[in-house]
Amino acid sequence: MRRLSSWLVTLIVLGLAGTAGAADPKQENLFGTIRVDGKKIGQVHYTVSYDEQGEVEELKTNASYTVLGFEVYHFNQSLHETWQTGELQLMDGTTNDDGSKYDGTLKRTSDQYDCVLNDKGLTLPHDAFPNSVWHYQITEQNLLFNLTDFKLMKVQVAEKQEKVKIDGKTIDTARFDFTGDWKASLWFDQDQRLVKFEYQVDGHDVIVTLDQT
Repeated sequence: MRRLSSWLVTLIVLGLAGTAGAADPKQENLFGTIRVDGKKIGQVHYTVSYDEQGEVEELKTNASYTVLGFEVYHFNQSLHETWQTGELQLMDGTTNDDGSKYDGTLKRTSDQYDCVLNDKGLTLPHDAFPNSVWHYQITEQNLLFNLTDFKLMKVQVAEKQEKVKIDGKTIDTARFDFTGDWKASLWFDQDQRLVKFEYQVDGHDVIVTLDQT
């Protein structure tokens, strides 16, 4: 269970929770559904703030779930990401993965990412990209890092066109299949917006779909 849920962290990064009120023109609220092995286990809600050029500027994540199948599982996560011109600048996050705790910070410097994980310092190269599934730029990367534990992951990406049906609507998408250290599939619509995310781990099929309203 612990390994499955640690990969669910990747999925929850999609869930960027903010104030659930009306969004101004520089802010957007979206919702989605999480399923594991075909069973709905929860909802995700994310809020993205944009700068005047339309680039993602800030993301705040708060997410939790407690039940998966017949086992009770406790998970809580809070992430705060700051972006500029398509590059992650700062991240401050805490995760409690059923008792496994991760307290991490990240700062982009002139030649690397300086990170602290559970009071231990480490560095990441600039050519590594966070596994932020909402960001279309992830489809152009061959080296990722996990935002929870900063683990580096080498990947290959293959693209194909595919129609998907969500909430009774058929959507033309570009599907990206990731293989290597991270196995996942991401579907983006013609506006390069994420509409679906799927992966398998420990024999479990995990899917998140964004509500189409």
